[in-house]
Amino acid sequence: MTSEKQTEANRRNAQRSTGPRTAKGKAASSRNSLTHGVLSANAVSIYEKREIYQELLDQLIDEHDAQTAHEIALVERLANLFWRERRLAEAEKHMLTRYFDQAHDDKSYGSTQRYIPLQDQFLIGRYQGMLGRQVRDTLRDLREEQDRRMKTIEQAVVVTRDAER
Repeated sequence: MTSEKQTEANRRNAQRSTGPRTAKGKAASSRNSLTHGVLSANAVSIYEKREIYQELLDQLIDEHDAQTAHEIALVERLANLFWRERRLAEAEKHMLTRYFDQAHDDKSYGSTQRYIPLQDQFLIGRYQGMLGRQVRDTLRDLREEQDRRMKTIEQAVVVTRDAER
């Protein structure tokens, strides 16, 4: 348990530590926790090519025939999720490469670890499951929104037809 003296010292230190003050410092600190980027607030990191993401987004908008702002927002969410799945696969590949390299370098010590540790495998699986569910839910929401739009169009056609009679 923390003593009262330690708690007071922590409070004093916290008053002096206000974090980054410049725009450059704030931008740098915003990337401190970026390891795999699956939970990143930014869809495209500074290390990725925005043009490739934009191409994916444009293709998805065309493929899903997004017409309204709501439909486009759902397709953008879908693009973000697919992008994060891609990023997760890349992170897994890099982890595996790192473990293979370490096992190769440590062979003099008898290391035969040529796999991603179980804890990391569980975390990767958890993120894959989370992203998969979000993709499924977003596709469902998009279909429902497009069905609503089509029903509205059909109702407008019926009203127009009835008015012409």
